[in-house]
Formats: sequence, structure tokens, C-alpha cells
Amino acid sequence: MATTYILENEQLKVVAVDLAASIYQIYLKDHGQLIPMLSTPKTLEMFIENDLKYGRTVGRTAGRVYEDKTTKQFIDFKGLPYYMHGGPHNFTTKTFEVTKHTADRIEFELKVADMSDGYVGNLNIKVTYRLFLGNLLVRHQATTDQDTPVNLTFHPYFNLEASNTLGNHQFKVVSNTYLTRDESGRFTKQNKVTGTNKDYQDFKPLKIHSDTALDDIFELPKDRYAATLKTNKVEMNIFTNYPTLVVFTQNKPTPTNLNNAKEGEVYTGVALEGQKSQKDLNILKSDRVYDHYIMYQFKLK
Repeated sequence: MATTYILENEQLKVVAVDLAASIYQIYLKDHGQLIPMLSTPKTLEMFIENDLKYGRTVGRTAGRVYEDKTTKQFIDFKGLPYYMHGGPHNFTTKTFEVTKHTADRIEFELKVADMSDGYVGNLNIKVTYRLFLGNLLVRHQATTDQDTPVNLTFHPYFNLEASNTLGNHQFKVVSNTYLTRDESGRFTKQNKVTGTNKDYQDFKPLKIHSDTALDDIFELPKDRYAATLKTNKVEMNIFTNYPTLVVFTQNKPTPTNLNNAKEGEVYTGVALEGQKSQKDLNILKSDRVYDHYIMYQFKLK
């Protein structure tokens, strides 16, 4: 059974879980009332069992990594054409060790042995969640003794009004290009958002259906502000030093009841994930430190 940990300050309350160094729920405080920010499985048991990776830390490599002459130097694919989110032994299945826990901060660590997940290199992972004011800071750090692919991400699904629709949410992302798959399935094609339903350079409602659903990698500029999601009551700004933002409007039916929707419903939350670009094989060198952050800033309007 997974263990939960509480982080809390005057503006936020967060429930963290040691399984996959996860966040089960983020609450924004409003005059003593707790407003849930995440679309998440209705109970902790359902959260542990879910396969849409609600709130998980994802790795070693987020997204798809295909077998080719380069990648098979680092990964044993065991006959599979690609690994999705780090393969069958990825971080979403691992229980992390809590090495620090205070009122407003928690640090999770995981040691991954060479080839135990199919990847070369003994990898040390540290995931830190910290609250300050209305901000939740997520920090990913890693070191390795051999060059190895690493591309971590945090996979929360947001619904800022706890409803079963995204229709009342406005979204903006500071990006004029997004990536699509080439003939081999790799995200290598760069496209302009202008004139497409991917154009969220200005605020636009998330009126999501089969033709407007998002499962896209938006390329970000070098400045740190990335995106805003808002309703008529709550605004959430995202800052990150990751080079892309993946946006996924929960296009698959949820396999379990959620706090805001019933099993089988779609488009009830939006995953907003900072990560490295999937068009590149992101190699962490043995003499370097992986160090990236995503900050979610919540405020009442």
C-alpha cells in the first residue's frame, strides 16, 4: 500500500504519494474551503491501480523511444519496437524513498540499477515538491555513472472547477510551433500552429471533441513562462525550463471513477507536462547533472 504525505501552507494543500513520487491532489484554499485542482481517481486505491498515470513521475524517458542503431546502444528493447514512458519497468511502477519531509517540502529519491529497467547506467533520481505562496514547484534531478537516455516528466491532469468538462476553461500556451510524427512514428516534424486547432497563442476555450482533442508537443521559447489555464474563478500559470510542454486532453476513456467524472468519460481533465523534446534522444552524460523544474502558480481571480 502506498503512503501519503501532506504539504501545506496558507494558500495550498497537496497530497503526495511515494508510489512514482506522485501528487494525488492539489487544493487551493478559498476562505477555509479546499478547491481541488486535479482531475484524479476518486480514491487512493483507484489512483494506485489506474493506467493513465494520473499525477505520476514518468521516466526514464517520457513518450516514445524507438529502437534503431543509436537507441539500442543504450536500451535493451527485448523485441519491442519502442518503449513508451520508459518501458514495462518504468518509474510509474516504482516506490520512491522519502528522504526529506517538512510542512511545505518533500524529497523523493530512487536508485535504478544498470539494465534493471532495460536502460544502461546506474541512475539516481531526486524529485522535489515545494510550496511557496500559491506555487507548487516540481524539480527533477538525476545523475548517472554511464551515458543514458533521461527525459522525466510530471503527469498531472487539471480541472480547475471539479466538473466533468473542460469547456469552461480558457487555455493559452506561448508557442507558435508543435511537433507531429513522421512516417516512422517519431515526433520529428515541426509545424506552425497558425491556422490550426493547435493555435492557443491567445486565450481560447477548451471546447474539446474528437476533432479538437489535443495530444501535442508544443515547443517553448527560452523564457520561463509557458502557459495559463483559467476559469472564471481560478487561474493557473506554468513556468518551466523544460523546452516543450505536452498537452493531452484525456482523450481516452478514464478506466476508473474520478473525483470529477465517472468511469468511461473523456475530456474531463487536461495533462500539462514540461519535458524534453521527443524529437531528440536526450542523453544524460555521466559527468553532468539533470536539473529541470516545472512551477504551477495558482491564484483566485
